[in-house]
Amino acid sequence: MKNNITKLILDIGNSKVKFLLGELNSEGDKLRVIEYVERPSRGIKKSVIENPEVLSEIIRDAVIDLKAKTGLEIEKASIGTSGNNIRSRTKNIKIFFNEKDIEQSDLEKLFLKAEEELFLRGERVIEREIYNIRVNNSGIIKNPVGITGNELQADVHLITLDEAEVEMVSEVVNRAGLVVENILLNASASAKATLDEEDRQMGVALIDIGEGSTDIIIFKNDKMIYSKSLPLGGMHYVNDISYLFQINRGEAGAVLEKLRKKEIHNDYILIGDTKKVSIEDIKNIIDARTGDLISFITQTIEESGFNGYLGKGLVLTGGAVVIDDLFNKVHNKTGYAVRRVNPLQLRGLEDVEPGMSTPIGMFLKVMEEEYNRLKEEEKINQRKMNEKEIIGLPNSFGDEFEENSSESVSKFKMNFGALEAIKKWISNFI
Repeated sequence: MKNNITKLILDIGNSKVKFLLGELNSEGDKLRVIEYVERPSRGIKKSVIENPEVLSEIIRDAVIDLKAKTGLEIEKASIGTSGNNIRSRTKNIKIFFNEKDIEQSDLEKLFLKAEEELFLRGERVIEREIYNIRVNNSGIIKNPVGITGNELQADVHLITLDEAEVEMVSEVVNRAGLVVENILLNASASAKATLDEEDRQMGVALIDIGEGSTDIIIFKNDKMIYSKSLPLGGMHYVNDISYLFQINRGEAGAVLEKLRKKEIHNDYILIGDTKKVSIEDIKNIIDARTGDLISFITQTIEESGFNGYLGKGLVLTGGAVVIDDLFNKVHNKTGYAVRRVNPLQLRGLEDVEPGMSTPIGMFLKVMEEEYNRLKEEEKINQRKMNEKEIIGLPNSFGDEFEENSSESVSKFKMNFGALEAIKKWISNFI
């Protein structure tokens, strides 16, 4: 429909590119996935784009198919990012001023000062958080706006990415005929799709294990505390088995799939007609690689400074969390409770699985941003109308202007009453 808000999400992974085309209806009370497709990735390895032309071609062909199937014009896309060059830094920042009532702009000054002190040349902020806010060395407060003081301080957390990587992935998408609308952090998006308020409040580490990388993001007191990424995922298990047993990657993947489904009736797996692969040897290889993954998890939690404060333990999602015995091994090594989660089920997606957490979370974040943008527009329009009424402006623009103005206000009221409802609906699950 004409007034529907439609967005395209691109999750460019090491093994797959995932496309989620979704909408919020004109009444604002329903989110729907119009189409969800996956295409094999090419031209990217270990989260590094090696052949932009090939990757662009995959995206362009998929978008052409989406346009033909839906009849929609698709010109923009939101993309996610991950990789070794994600940096997570926190610093206590203070600003001083003549005594006054603190404003929202003062919080922005904290962020700007943090960027000046934490930024390295060639970086871009993709996520930011603020917590432990104090006015005049008072106790910690949630919102200082309106409080009188002359000193404001807080811990400011910035997550940055190399500008060169942003430009590279943007160029790939541009070559496919799309404009990049948003750049989001994959780990944050996965958290949006999987964690509830209790998780984020009590403390939790979300671990998204993909095919080519593993992303970790840590929350405490409903604040994003730390995030890190490592180019290690499910494909590395496949590569190890392929190399050590001298079989191709397709055969190695089939071996893992048989283990996952417990389709084993002997102490070996038969590959082809004659080659036998020992189950014990396969499990030893898996254990070695899982040890690397667990070391990364424990090291990241230590770096965050919140080891021992994660009341909701570790939450695993992502396409590679199906690996057998992973949960028990992570639990035994870290001591934390470990569970696997699926992302929020959306209308239009029947078979939701952990590998969809990132694109679903990106979709929810983008729609929430759209809500906030429209809400701000409504406030501005309402303020202008109130100003007209106060000064008693005559209708000097004629009846046509008045009709269009009334119609516009009517649409705003419809959208915002409904969008409030959808925001509450989303919050029940996120």
